[in-house]
Amino acid sequence: MIRVALADDHPEVLLALRLLLRLSDEIDVICETSNGREALDCVIEFQPDVLVIDIQMPELDGLSATKRIVNLSLPTRVLVISLNRGSFIAKQAAAVGAKGFLAKEDLPEFLLPAIQAVHRGELFFKD
Repeated sequence: MIRVALADDHPEVLLALRLLLRLSDEIDVICETSNGREALDCVIEFQPDVLVIDIQMPELDGLSATKRIVNLSLPTRVLVISLNRGSFIAKQAAAVGAKGFLAKEDLPEFLLPAIQAVHRGELFFKD
């Protein structure tokens, strides 16, 4: 079972992520948050296998939260998502230690494979 935390400031995106992940028997969503500070707290407390976090978040953006998680040497691997796509954003995510990046429009097709790859320790960047 892959333990996943979700972080996005839009309730409809959190709902969509949750519904997509319900299609898999190997995913357990253990935490949902609506800002970067809550996402960081969730990761510290529950140490999910994978955190899926939006790049633009209130209080603490997804890149800053990712950098803090990596600097704490926690076992959680981070998959960054964004409304925008492009290699520049993917490179920013990689630079702070994210193990993957997806544009939100690619979530229906690639969310589960991305989580599985990141959980296995592989990189998954689709820009």
